[in-house]
Amino acid sequence: MAVFVGYATFEAGWTEIAKTTVRGRNVPPEFIGKKIAFVADIHCGEGFSPARLDGLVKQINLLAPDIVLFGGDYVSRNGKNTEKCFSSLKNINAPLGKFGVLGNHDIEAGKNEVLAAMAGAGIAPLVNENRHINIGGGKITVAGTDETWYGVPDGAKAMEEAADFTIYMTHDPAYFEKYQNDKAKLLLAGHTHGGQITLFGLPFSWLIHRHKYRYEKGVYEEPGQTVIVTNGIGAPILPLRFFARPQINLILLEK
Repeated sequence: MAVFVGYATFEAGWTEIAKTTVRGRNVPPEFIGKKIAFVADIHCGEGFSPARLDGLVKQINLLAPDIVLFGGDYVSRNGKNTEKCFSSLKNINAPLGKFGVLGNHDIEAGKNEVLAAMAGAGIAPLVNENRHINIGGGKITVAGTDETWYGVPDGAKAMEEAADFTIYMTHDPAYFEKYQNDKAKLLLAGHTHGGQITLFGLPFSWLIHRHKYRYEKGVYEEPGQTVIVTNGIGAPILPLRFFARPQINLILLEK
């Protein structure tokens, strides 16, 4: 048991850079070669110290992403570290913008407080809405839905007037099974932690999250779409992971 706990504690701090190349999918020429960093489930305050968060910010900046996306659950449900969390995230550099959705822990910590902190850190909150990113004559859209447990997600509203290449985010990947849109070429979610404590890589997060997921961890190629469910960064309650390393997802757009 001591060996398991020792390794699981070590793995919880062993962050990997999970790289994915998205080809085609109506990528405008102006966006070819652009890099997107996607992170979720930081859970700052629950086994993820403010000092470690500063280290995460440095890691992301070293990757030199053009766009940074956040998949929710920035803070612990008690909300004690909300201010510190976003004062660190403010230091992430992203020339084309930072965008994020809410997670269930963020709602429990205080929805309005987290939304205000996001905006203060330069992270555009996406609650059933979208933002366009323009380079010259090229345009892509970043869309996001409200949280599924406590909010009212509305994918149709989030995708209104979306570009032909849209990045679509939701915290809980279960929502991808309920709403589909052909313009959503890159779908991003977190929440499952990749199972967090797995059977040597075989996830069973339905034991924790009350749902058996079609999209549970990793990259899924669907007709005209790429779905990525990140393992996330932190861990609620116990800072332990077993064959579900924390991830920063780095996505390269190609033609």
